[in-house]
Amino acid sequence: MKSIERVRILGRLLAPTSLAVALIACGGGASGGDDDGAVADAAGGGDATGPATRPPENTGHGFFVADGKLYDPAGVEFRPRGVNKLHWDASSPGIPRTHANTVRWVIDFAQPTATNLALVRQSLDDGIVPMPGSWAGTCDESAATLSSIVDTWVAQAAAWQTVDDQMILNIANEWGPSGPAWRDAYVDAIARLRAAGYRCTISITSGGCGQDNDDLATYAAEVFASDPQHNVIFDQHIYGLWASGGGESWQTDLTAGLDALAATGQVVILGEFGPGRGIGPSPTDLTPAEIIEAAEAHGFGWLAWAWDDPASGADDSWFALSRDGAYDSSADLTQFGREVVEDPDHGLLALARPATGL
Repeated sequence: MKSIERVRILGRLLAPTSLAVALIACGGGASGGDDDGAVADAAGGGDATGPATRPPENTGHGFFVADGKLYDPAGVEFRPRGVNKLHWDASSPGIPRTHANTVRWVIDFAQPTATNLALVRQSLDDGIVPMPGSWAGTCDESAATLSSIVDTWVAQAAAWQTVDDQMILNIANEWGPSGPAWRDAYVDAIARLRAAGYRCTISITSGGCGQDNDDLATYAAEVFASDPQHNVIFDQHIYGLWASGGGESWQTDLTAGLDALAATGQVVILGEFGPGRGIGPSPTDLTPAEIIEAAEAHGFGWLAWAWDDPASGADDSWFALSRDGAYDSSADLTQFGREVVEDPDHGLLALARPATGL
């Protein structure tokens, strides 16, 4: 491993003693491996013989997609494994200690652009990839809503381009109808963002409140092909419309649904999932372990919802991973948080590896 990367990793991953013991037991740790190839392999792939080549159509300098895989700016294969950050105005000092390599930020565009940029730079300072996104279109099916969100990204392009090489841009959370209207609206959105100068990887969430698997299975390849940069990944959310073994007639079977996404050849992440146990407005009994293991089996990244939902006073009855934003010991985590962060087989401490070349 290059010395600069060892410093980066050690600087952000120093964990409390109780966590260090767990890391040794599960074969992980702050070092993340003995060389760059080991880090890439642990991240879910990567060629130890050298970095991937950026496709000629990609004129950026940040993350890029090539041959159905996502690569970091240094050309090392990168699989997002991390958390969502709901409350921009609440401190979350524990996130870096989880080893999360990606944080999907809920951005409030009513705030000054400088404020929002400072938020994502917090992640970068911790060696974590920021994925800023707009939640203004959540569960909205109006094309005008998506167009308005893109208007904002375009108007702020000059500011966001200061982190274009280091971020993944999630245009809109859970926007969209099912079918061709979803495809066509995102083809237009990508064209407008590229014309405004964005060259970063763009993440697009499925419609149907983020849970419509058919949007991605049917149309993701067309959306990707429309991008002149060929630099798009796709985001599927796993809540009540999903089940194991088929569930109800209106639910998507987890394995079959993810098989359909894998067959597209596109880069896919499971950008939201919760604690299961029938919790929430779209309840499912799928456990975090089932979802993470299915993501890993398909080569998909994953981001748990959410570190801070609620931001303080959290217990095991809702979606927070951390009780109050901190992570100094297991006691700071909810049941959901312990499953996502500390499980020795599929937790963040065991699996997540940082991006290189940021």
